[in-house]
Amino acid sequence: MTVGQTGELVDGDSVPVCTQRFTLLGKIEDDLVRRASELFDRSRLLDIIDGWENTDRSGPGGRPRSFPVRALLVAMMLCAVTDQPMLAIQFRDVLFRQISPTMRYALRVPKPPDPYDLRGWNNVYRNIRTRIHDLLALMDPSPVPKNRRFDPDVFEALFEERRSQRTEEEWAERLDRLTWFINQILDLSIRTLPREVRRQWKGSVAVDDTVIEAFARPSRRERRKKKGVQPKTLRYSSDSDADWHHRDKQEGPNRDPEPGELYWGFDAALVVSCSDDPHKDAAIPTLIMGTAPLRKPSTQVGQSAIVALNSVASRGYPAKYLAGDRAYSQAKPEHFQLPARALGYKPVLDYKIDQLGRQGSFAGMIQVDGGWYCPAMPEPLINATKDLRNKEIDEDIHRARIEERRNYEMRPRGRPDAEGHIRVVCPAAGPNPRARCVLKPKSEGGDGQVKTRIPVTDVLNLNRPKICTQQSVTLPAEEGAKFAQEIAHESPEWHSMYATQRNSNEGMNGFIKDGAHEAVDDPERRRIRGVAAQSVLVAFQLFAANIRKIDEFLAGERPGKRRSASSRPAAAPVLSRTGVRRPHPSWRQKLPPTTRTRH
Repeated sequence: MTVGQTGELVDGDSVPVCTQRFTLLGKIEDDLVRRASELFDRSRLLDIIDGWENTDRSGPGGRPRSFPVRALLVAMMLCAVTDQPMLAIQFRDVLFRQISPTMRYALRVPKPPDPYDLRGWNNVYRNIRTRIHDLLALMDPSPVPKNRRFDPDVFEALFEERRSQRTEEEWAERLDRLTWFINQILDLSIRTLPREVRRQWKGSVAVDDTVIEAFARPSRRERRKKKGVQPKTLRYSSDSDADWHHRDKQEGPNRDPEPGELYWGFDAALVVSCSDDPHKDAAIPTLIMGTAPLRKPSTQVGQSAIVALNSVASRGYPAKYLAGDRAYSQAKPEHFQLPARALGYKPVLDYKIDQLGRQGSFAGMIQVDGGWYCPAMPEPLINATKDLRNKEIDEDIHRARIEERRNYEMRPRGRPDAEGHIRVVCPAAGPNPRARCVLKPKSEGGDGQVKTRIPVTDVLNLNRPKICTQQSVTLPAEEGAKFAQEIAHESPEWHSMYATQRNSNEGMNGFIKDGAHEAVDDPERRRIRGVAAQSVLVAFQLFAANIRKIDEFLAGERPGKRRSASSRPAAAPVLSRTGVRRPHPSWRQKLPPTTRTRH
């Protein structure tokens, strides 16, 4: 990892990227500590946290704190960017052993105990741990008991007791706080990319889930006796916010565990930036632009993606293409597709084999593989992709049929209105028809270059739908929203865009799980339990991954940017581990108050 470069924050002032590694003896350079502090000082995080504490304070408070929350956040960031485990004892070592006395004074951290004062070091550790849990309590949306394995009766009693301490609105507010906080941590890394570079990106992203293992033994349950019925829990996990994650997701989280197939953990929805044009280099490095709080696996897939996308939009980033795998074409349109379109995204989706072919109809038009076509389009064209997956045709025939579909495709007339409705035109209508049809006499003329003739059946001729009696019709946003996409499915353009965006996402998933750096897939590096703790610690790890990407990009991969020898970042110092532990308005979701006031 290289020494940090120059970046920007929201107000445009330049700050260095905090990416410098350890020097000898596990010491962290003052410059790196100063850069991390500046990132928080130039954000609104500290002010918002103070506001949360004042809102939740029920009395005058206890004894004065020995160090501010700013110091704790800096320690967490330094652990992340120096590849250290995200552990309370590691945060202690950063503040009291690894940074210099000068930086401790700047962070208002007291002097460390004597090296041989075991009681003093234990007290410091407990202080750090208490401060972490105080911070997490401000945004913990879960009343689930943690840190011990409970029998069902004890677990349910504790759960009801904790849940009754707050109203449903207060629990929801903590979820909003958690969402805002983890995305602000991500945004600190994104804003270090120079503004002129950020603005070249037009908003294309890919969304996907990745598994985050929990540091806990799983709940012990009875063997499942009936498919789809949750088996009885005999003993709860010490982190019951998590659940079983099945690698192939074929039988869901209720299947009985088998070695090597299941993980006890969470799902994380990640929104990853992609190239806006698959035929050109990406304007910015592949970055995690947004995320949602961790959740139980295989639940609320579409809703979590929208939470992350809402955060990206609320921070002022543009929206263009949105790629998602078959899990997202399974989502209900009101949970994913419609809110995504309301944010300005154009979905680029794939389908399961039982979703291919004819998917719906409106005003006589038929929806096929996400697009709207003439009702008289031949069946071989309708089932082209389904026949390919069933191995009834080969690739050459499939490509020819996909290309022939264009002659039957409805064409948009203008852009969608404020409600998401759009006028579409029959392929045989207008001054420049793509096909000839006896139901549209004007299409029969011309210079003979239009070769495709629509095969009108007697049934269609006797029962003409609206699209056959009008030049165009208005297509509402809700019609066919589950499968709709602007780029024709399986066309060359679709393949280029989908492959580029999905590869960016899969590549980033592997990048953040690099065992030499963030190792997000290693639960032993995050041992504080609960959805709030795991979401926050993972957010800092994703921050570090973004910084690594930006470092590499600025060091030599920035398109059109030549760097002189004097301006290139120096090589990272040798790492020593000595003494170191390892818009449709009705579909737009309402943003939490703290998010709306961010920009």
